[in-house]
Amino acid sequence: MLHCTTRSGKEETRPGIHQHAPQVCSRKLFGGCTMTLTTKGQLFVFEGVDAAGKSSISARFVDWLRSQGKTAEPFSFPGNFPGTIGDLVYRIHHDRAAFGLDPLTESSLQTLHIAAHLDAIEARIIPSLEAGKTVILDRYWWSTRVYGVVGGARAEVLDKLIEAEQIAWGDWLPTALFCIGRSTPLRDEPLDRWSRWKDGYDAMIRKESGRYPIHSIQNESSIEECLSEITSCCPI
Repeated sequence: MLHCTTRSGKEETRPGIHQHAPQVCSRKLFGGCTMTLTTKGQLFVFEGVDAAGKSSISARFVDWLRSQGKTAEPFSFPGNFPGTIGDLVYRIHHDRAAFGLDPLTESSLQTLHIAAHLDAIEARIIPSLEAGKTVILDRYWWSTRVYGVVGGARAEVLDKLIEAEQIAWGDWLPTALFCIGRSTPLRDEPLDRWSRWKDGYDAMIRKESGRYPIHSIQNESSIEECLSEITSCCPI
């Protein structure tokens, strides 16, 4: 929106292209009117079951955005930036025994994941969005819910953890969320559990539909075809 103060001191809001206003600059217009221009970062999220090609597709999307002149910054949950909580949680997730954490309950593991999310959101992601950059996020809190429930965590415990993350996001919602799916995994996975993960993501699509744009993308042919489908509905 364009926020304008006239000579009489009356404030007016005029139609513009921006919806979220983290970055502000003011210009003096003819007649003493001050026009405040606001810019907005964009948040594109890629979600979906493991072994469906999500990370490869999101990486190609980053390349495409940059080819369009966008300042695209990729992030992933829990993250792997050296020296961050996300890097530590990533290593714990893939080799908990190396940290003397075997066994580790699913609720405890997902609590670590949420802590990593909070650190990335507050320290890196929101500052990038507020600077007007385009953020591509590989995984969202959906994964905490889906993998946590299938792993045996109580849904009500997970929901409280997710609530903390949603508070950290503030007013920021995905510009678009792309949920990548397949009929069969691209690598060896326990099929019973994989099917339950897949069902969990289908349930999340139904639950979150209407809150922000969600696109279900089926990766049954090639990454290029998926990318074409994604870019055709990408609001940049």
